[in-house]
Amino acid sequence: EPPKGQKGGPAGAHRPRAPAGQKDNRPPDRFQLTFPLRTNYMYAKVKKSLPEMYAFSICMWIKSSASPGMGTPFSYAVPGQANELVLIEWGNNPMEILINDKVAKLPFAINDGKWHHICVTWTTRDGVWEAYQDGTQTGNGENLAPYHPIKPQGVLVLGQEQVR
Repeated sequence: EPPKGQKGGPAGAHRPRAPAGQKDNRPPDRFQLTFPLRTNYMYAKVKKSLPEMYAFSICMWIKSSASPGMGTPFSYAVPGQANELVLIEWGNNPMEILINDKVAKLPFAINDGKWHHICVTWTTRDGVWEAYQDGTQTGNGENLAPYHPIKPQGVLVLGQEQVR
């Protein structure tokens, strides 16, 4: 389970407990997604389009005991580029982040059937990236699609790779 007071699914957002004396007005569990099977039809598509981005952070609670690989928890495709921004774990390979088809291996250990909080940050300046698992930095690098802004008006899908 996620830490007490927090909930999330494979692509769910964390929900810290409201501070003492304050009412928690957020709708319960509205951001929890569960994909019990690996299929080509179980996914969530985000309706709002994203702007051009020069940096980002992707964070999620994730739980998996999938072997080999859990699939694609996060996929952002734009016209002409299905791999504009993708988190993927396939076969017996480590999770990877793809930006404009450029790849960095992420040093996560998450296929143990337990909840883990993962984050990946990236900036177009020098293509610098950092990976965090359960609050600890587990890796970093540079030269990952340097000076390539993430293109706007794409399609964001949670739980499924996009092929265009």
